[in-house]
Amino acid sequence: MEPTTDEMRVAPLRVHPNLSTAARMIGVDASTISRRKDLRVESRGDRDKVLRPTEVMRLAAIYRQRSLNDVAQDLIEHARVADAEAARAVEAELEGFFERRSAPRRREDFLGLARQLLPAQLYDQVESAVEARADDPPEELDGAFPLPPEKDD
Repeated sequence: MEPTTDEMRVAPLRVHPNLSTAARMIGVDASTISRRKDLRVESRGDRDKVLRPTEVMRLAAIYRQRSLNDVAQDLIEHARVADAEAARAVEAELEGFFERRSAPRRREDFLGLARQLLPAQLYDQVESAVEARADDPPEELDGAFPLPPEKDD
C-alpha cells in the first residue's frame, strides 16, 4: 500500500542528520547552530540530537553559506544512505519546504485581506509591521554567495 502524502512528509528520525552533520551541510561550525536559542532539535536516543530536514533548510536560509538546493540534495543523499525507503519522506518534506517558500507573498494581497478582516486600529498595526519589514533582502538572494570585494591593482 502506498503511503499517503501526510505519511510521506514525516521522515523517521533515523534519516535526520545530527547537529554536526547538519552543520557541515549548511557550511557552518556545529557550535554555531547548537548555540541558537530558536534551534528545534529532536532527541534520537538518550544523547543524540537531530534536526528535521525543514529545520536544516531554515538554518541554511539564515546562514546562506551554501545554496538551498545543494543543502536539500545533501539531506536527500544522507537519508538514502540511512534508509532508502524513508528518503522519499525527506524528499516530500523538502518539497513542502520549497512550496511554502515559493507561495505568493505579495504585501498588497496580504494587506488587502487584513483590511477586510481586521478592525481599523489593528489593521494599522499590521500595516506598520509589514512596512517595517520592507527592508528585508529579496528571497532570490537566499543561498547566494556574496561577491568578493574588488582588489585594487
